[in-house]
Amino acid sequence: MARRNALTLGLVVILALAGPACRGQEQDMESRSASRTAAEVRRTGNHLVGSASLYLRQHAGNPVDWYPWGPEALERARAEDRPIFLSSGYSSCHWCHVMEHEVFEHDDVADALNRDFICIKVDREERPDIDATYMEAVQLMTGSGGWPMSVFLTPDLEPFFGATYIPKARFLALLEQVAALWRDRRADLVAQAGQVAERLQAEPTTAPGRAVSTDLLAAAVKGAVSRYDEEFGGFQGPMKFPVPVRWVFLLDWYRKTGDPEARRLVEGTLEAMADGGLYDHVGGGFHRYTVDPHWTVPHFEKMLYDNAQLARLYLEAGAALDRADFTAVGVDVLEFLARDMTAPGGALCASYDADSGGEEGSYYVWTPAQITAAVGPASGPALAALLGVTEAGNFEHGASVITRRVPPTTVAADFGLSAAAAARLFADHRDELRSARAERTSPTLDHKVVTAWNGLALSAFARGARATGRQDFRECAQTIADYLKRVHHLAAGGLARASNQGQATGEAVLEDHALLAQGLLDLFQVTGDPGTLAWAQQLVGTVQAEFAREGGAWYTTAAGATVPLGRRVDLFDNVIPGGCSVMLDVMLTLAALTGDATAGEAVAGELAAQSALLARAGLEMAGWLDAALRLDGPLHEVVVAGRPGDAAFQALWRTATGSLSPGVVAAPVGADGPSAELLALAPALAGKTAVKGDPAAYVCRFGSCRAPTTNPLHLKDLLEDGWVR
Repeated sequence: MARRNALTLGLVVILALAGPACRGQEQDMESRSASRTAAEVRRTGNHLVGSASLYLRQHAGNPVDWYPWGPEALERARAEDRPIFLSSGYSSCHWCHVMEHEVFEHDDVADALNRDFICIKVDREERPDIDATYMEAVQLMTGSGGWPMSVFLTPDLEPFFGATYIPKARFLALLEQVAALWRDRRADLVAQAGQVAERLQAEPTTAPGRAVSTDLLAAAVKGAVSRYDEEFGGFQGPMKFPVPVRWVFLLDWYRKTGDPEARRLVEGTLEAMADGGLYDHVGGGFHRYTVDPHWTVPHFEKMLYDNAQLARLYLEAGAALDRADFTAVGVDVLEFLARDMTAPGGALCASYDADSGGEEGSYYVWTPAQITAAVGPASGPALAALLGVTEAGNFEHGASVITRRVPPTTVAADFGLSAAAAARLFADHRDELRSARAERTSPTLDHKVVTAWNGLALSAFARGARATGRQDFRECAQTIADYLKRVHHLAAGGLARASNQGQATGEAVLEDHALLAQGLLDLFQVTGDPGTLAWAQQLVGTVQAEFAREGGAWYTTAAGATVPLGRRVDLFDNVIPGGCSVMLDVMLTLAALTGDATAGEAVAGELAAQSALLARAGLEMAGWLDAALRLDGPLHEVVVAGRPGDAAFQALWRTATGSLSPGVVAAPVGADGPSAELLALAPALAGKTAVKGDPAAYVCRFGSCRAPTTNPLHLKDLLEDGWVR
């Protein structure tokens, strides 16, 4: 922390000393000959014209002479000895749009940028490696981060100043100061950049440690209890973010221990999120976060990665806590994804914008008059009251974000309705509200397909099929896998990070490989398809060959990738689970399926090496904690052999898989046992056949199996050995 403060103070002092800038001596005209004025860029366009990325295309009309990240821009910066202005964001980011309209669309800003800097625009969803490197720099220099990210770099790509959104007047002053400093006090900037770069290039240290103990896990849960918001649910803070990986761990801790406090935290938070404005009650799906502590007013973009994880979380909580309402939320989210976020070809789109027609949230908010116009005067006032839509409003201009906090009994009493009529009021009119809202200007949907996020969706739909038996969810999962195999699995054997309009782009990073492998393993547990298992194993092999780090864990980028300031290691879990913790989960699942105990030993070694950090980090490494729970076991492999169409087979299969327990890995095989292809991939499946023609279930631990059972109740008893739910 002391070093972070020193770096921040140094930057502040340097910029303060610069004072009002004057142009002074110009660099030689030859080095500036390629600079274009804002007027010239407006006539011919910048270098983002024709980009596949929607976010880059959104800036293609700016008078700023933007380049995408690549050799042309970087070589020009070095050749002309100019600093780089790097701006990173994403298409559904509200404040990215604000900075574009209020800053980058203005000619005076563009002229200053084009004259003194090489300007690079990055879609953080396509280049998470670049964004993560420089976001860490911004956090190091300022203590916080966010998007749009604004960073100034030397031609050697070392950062010397960073921020997020900057208003126009401050931005223009900053450009003049930085240009003057580059001209007159370059040594100070380069020295500052060197300090930041040195800090960014430092890798985490690992040392032999102890096995992760139950006491360590319990301490993390205790820390969560101390941070819990007793009034509103979630964790204390001025804004509320879901961060599903943390709640998955707490749910699994309850499943393992029966801890009532963990259950209370999970239930309270899931109720608050589902009842509040974070959830889109009319259309389905969750927004990114809320700007208040009580889950009411959201930041309105909808991200695939949030919704895929939250669908899984609600489905698992519904099964573990016997909460049909939680299961219903998970199902509703999956239906929203299938209906509204599916790209041509069957994969899922990245995000919905926060803005609608240039105004944030206008698509989602309502007045009482709008509710009545949509459903009619007979039901409108009562429905508005039920949905928390009032004349005063809870949002801007007297509009309201819909919530579901008003009890139907209150509405029944206030409006003279029966309890039953009040209880079904919203369900009776939801389609009418959805139809009325469809007449409004819709937020923009970014059709970019991101591998990692589709891996999360693949898991969610596969688990949804297991929890509900719905064939359409199984088909959605299979379609996602088929698209990624067809478009993102490159001919040379590599994996693409993303695709736009069916064209693959970018190199996949660790999270892409890990989350796709996790999704494929979830799909295999639905279909038993050996090709699905083979691809998951191939991805794991690639990670071990191309991403493994000698000191433990994995780099975020492959060995051959070109990344600024060297390869990074990120051990933490955030709004998206970290690639390292997901790899631990994948390895444990493969160990159970294949009977390979050495994979479990490798996971134990990784956990032990980070045990000291885990003790300090707590829920910041929730995925690692969850892996430790699974490793502690029992981790059952359940093989169900028989004809899938038989009712008896389905009864065993639902018992094995329907609870979505982290302690169960399942494999369906035919009545005569696994095929030769499947057996080659998972030798532990050998000998698993129907018993005297009846479907049978085998419960195993790393290849050591109990006698088969044909009784679902007996199977249930075997699987609850060691797990409460």
